[in-house]
Amino acid sequence: MAQIKRIISTIDSHTAGEPTRLIVGGLPPLKGVNMEERMMYARNHLDDLRGLLLLEPRGRQDMYGAVLTTPTDPQADFGLIFMNTQQYTTMCGHAVIGAATTLVETGMVNVIEPETIVTFDTPVGLVRTRVKINAGRVLEVSFDNTPVFAFQLDVHISVPNLGDVSVDVAYSGGFFALVDAQKIGLEIETANVEALLNTGMRIRDAAQSQLSVRHPDLAFTNRIDCVEFCGPTKRLEDGSLYARNTVILGNRTMDRSPCGTGTCAKIAVLHAKNELKVNEKFVSESIINTRFVGQIMGETYVGDIKAILPRVTGRAYLTGHHQFVLDPDDPFQRGFNLFDSNK
Repeated sequence: MAQIKRIISTIDSHTAGEPTRLIVGGLPPLKGVNMEERMMYARNHLDDLRGLLLLEPRGRQDMYGAVLTTPTDPQADFGLIFMNTQQYTTMCGHAVIGAATTLVETGMVNVIEPETIVTFDTPVGLVRTRVKINAGRVLEVSFDNTPVFAFQLDVHISVPNLGDVSVDVAYSGGFFALVDAQKIGLEIETANVEALLNTGMRIRDAAQSQLSVRHPDLAFTNRIDCVEFCGPTKRLEDGSLYARNTVILGNRTMDRSPCGTGTCAKIAVLHAKNELKVNEKFVSESIINTRFVGQIMGETYVGDIKAILPRVTGRAYLTGHHQFVLDPDDPFQRGFNLFDSNK
């Protein structure tokens, strides 16, 4: 009879095509007085479980996960810690939408129709979601992100095989380098996935080495982790702005969704360039043609930096309930990644 070392329960979903593996049971308590400390505790003491659940053979290169915890802030209903196949991350919009959908559709929260409010405690602060419901089904989820801002506009970096590249840098739960895809000869289409991945990694590495970034209040947020390729912006008939995008992160990972935090980063840049006003909407379309809608709900400051209060709306779908087990003789207790260039 098999000897089982560990049993971990997850509920999986996808948000506009991007997966979220929500860990709901089987982990030891995460220590820390706030979610930043709990994230660091998980990074230092439980990183083997991140690999176990997200990497092969139980996951895949582009898997994404989140840990559901008790909150550290009494204003929140739950805590969330985010992770991808390379590292822990401080915020993730598609995972927030996925987690809120999971909690409502599995009855883990008291459901009130037509709208249920679920507030998450995250490493970057409180994130409130508004879950629109009809007959017990989630129709859409909107989340109010923490303040985001354009950090630098039209800054130039030198990228191998590309030369001089102009990027806009924005903070949205982490720092993004936004690039006009057409200016470097790329279209945001599935036929160009490899080129987008390879180019995105080169731009990210160049941005990390050549640009200095730091959040005024969050000292642990101090490097550019994501590259967002942006297509041309156009005005739709209803007055909304529209553009395609794709976000490259982690270890050659491409977000299948329009990226919740990436959408926030984009509207922060559009606002800084006077192209999107408060209350105007922005339709963000992914490389697989799924959509989020972003909106600027107000303006504020982070330190002395002018910032916006963004809202993003999307939809998630449950895909499975899982109980993952670990045999003590399994040679892949941390999983494996065929594409890991650092192994």
